[in-house]
Amino acid sequence: MSNMRLMILGTNEYQNPLIVRAKELGYETHVFGLDRGEIGQQTADFFHPVDILDYNRLWEECKRLQPVGIASVCSELAMHPMNYLLRKAGIPCNSPTTETITTNKYLMRQAMKEGGVDSPNFTLVTNGMAFDQIKHDIAEFTFPLIIKPCDLSSSRGVFKIDTIDNLQEGLEYALRWSKTGEAILEEFIDGPEYSGESIAYQGQFHLLAITEKSTTGAPHFVETGHRQPANLSPEMTLKVQETLFNAFKALDIQYGAIHPEFRITPDGRILFMEIATRMGGDCIGTDLVPLSSGYDFLGMVINICCGKAPDFTKIRTPMQAENHYIMTRQDLDNFNNLKKHHPEIIWRHSVIKPLSDKPILKSADRAGYYITIKP
Repeated sequence: MSNMRLMILGTNEYQNPLIVRAKELGYETHVFGLDRGEIGQQTADFFHPVDILDYNRLWEECKRLQPVGIASVCSELAMHPMNYLLRKAGIPCNSPTTETITTNKYLMRQAMKEGGVDSPNFTLVTNGMAFDQIKHDIAEFTFPLIIKPCDLSSSRGVFKIDTIDNLQEGLEYALRWSKTGEAILEEFIDGPEYSGESIAYQGQFHLLAITEKSTTGAPHFVETGHRQPANLSPEMTLKVQETLFNAFKALDIQYGAIHPEFRITPDGRILFMEIATRMGGDCIGTDLVPLSSGYDFLGMVINICCGKAPDFTKIRTPMQAENHYIMTRQDLDNFNNLKKHHPEIIWRHSVIKPLSDKPILKSADRAGYYITIKP
């Protein structure tokens, strides 16, 4: 290896664990992003005030630096320029087709269905589409339904439609959020929500941890907490793994972190909401996976982004890990009580913003979070 320069896209608190881990592993960290005073600007060895969506400028900087790799975690926005740079640098990564499919919920659902992955009934709706046409397209669907913008994540634009009477409201809400004017309308999947944090290398998959999730429920399903490991039987865990790997193959995922979100129905069906070719955000990949599994997930991603195989050596003793989001006065009181009486179980916490009286519509509306651990 001629140098240890690592190019990292993004500077916010969710990229910061990547920066810190890369430095621990001996890399010289060069972080790119807008000059907003975010934590990554101070943590990195070198900060470059370059817009990560300025692909030409990024490539010029990449040619100048000659880094051993280009990395980013938890961000779909940063994933596109990361893959662009990896391809130009000759480092293996997912294909443009896979990248397109896994960032469009409708194309993703189509690919999984064509690959034989169990799916609910679904259809595409667009701005300007006749209401009567939409009603015709869902004539065989079973209510309730769920609508989501094809191009967004973090619960933005999600709306549950209980009956035909609030179909119009749901359509307007989701399409108002979508940047492309497209949304997927599908049958609502009943059952608890999970995600299966995984890694791919040369088309081979490894399930690292299953996350058990809690949400605000209908109509927007903003996540309120995560727990690893999930409380699933060994038999169900094996079934989940088999289902996940079949879905990954259907999307032709070859490299990097994978964050599939799914529900397990009362009759045992495993149905996906979506699959992202990145780490799960909200500290799922950066904190919970290493804590609950012992695996160096960040180190694995760094390796792959440098063209190397992931290392499955465990770096810590696995434990139970939970992320708690502060959204109400009771949430804040619980956090303050823990800080006072049991600070030893708090792994870390974010800056806590003032509570808002406005409705919680997306993940960014939460006041903060704290992570607890238990042997």
